[in-house]
Amino acid sequence: MGRSVLETGIRYRDGLRLLFILHAGARPIEQPDPQTGIIGVFEGEKRLMAIDFWIRYPDYLADQLLDLYDETKDSALLAEIQSIFDLEEPDVRMIKVLRWRYGAFDRIEDALAILSARNLVKPMKKKIPTGSQHDFLIFSAASTFLATAVQDQPALKWYQDRTRLALLIAGDKSGSSLKDMQYEAPEYENTMLSAVIPSIKGRVHQRLKRVSAGK
Repeated sequence: MGRSVLETGIRYRDGLRLLFILHAGARPIEQPDPQTGIIGVFEGEKRLMAIDFWIRYPDYLADQLLDLYDETKDSALLAEIQSIFDLEEPDVRMIKVLRWRYGAFDRIEDALAILSARNLVKPMKKKIPTGSQHDFLIFSAASTFLATAVQDQPALKWYQDRTRLALLIAGDKSGSSLKDMQYEAPEYENTMLSAVIPSIKGRVHQRLKRVSAGK
């Protein structure tokens, strides 16, 4: 019984995290349909899972933000990265995920089903030149739900903030391109199939210290 309750809680947690990503990362449609309530489309399940990895592993997120800082020299980024370590997020926020054939992988069907059942998101499949792609229709109810959730539980703003940073890295890149970026970390690339992807907290924290000292 206890395990069932725990598993249900995990699915709701995963669903909420994915909803923040899907909502913030969706492409707005040119003419929202007031009858259906569709306001946007998030393109690509692979892209979703790549962005989700950075929310689940704050140390990998910080590493990518350091790469972005190297390009932009935006001091605000250093403050964001420092906050990740000050709040001990690589320890208290990490949600472990397995390395599989195409990189980080987790089953998200149950979490997506929760969102779909509440008419927040609707998965769909479309044909593309290389085969098919899983996209997600985003409904206006998702905007209302997330705004209310953050207002009622301010701690949930963490998901909003980290999603913003992950999307800053992702830009308009494809899911495959984002996966390639993640493979650049040797710890990620060298993880055995079906093994948990390890933390890179120590390495990234040392990198942050070097960058901060030299700015």
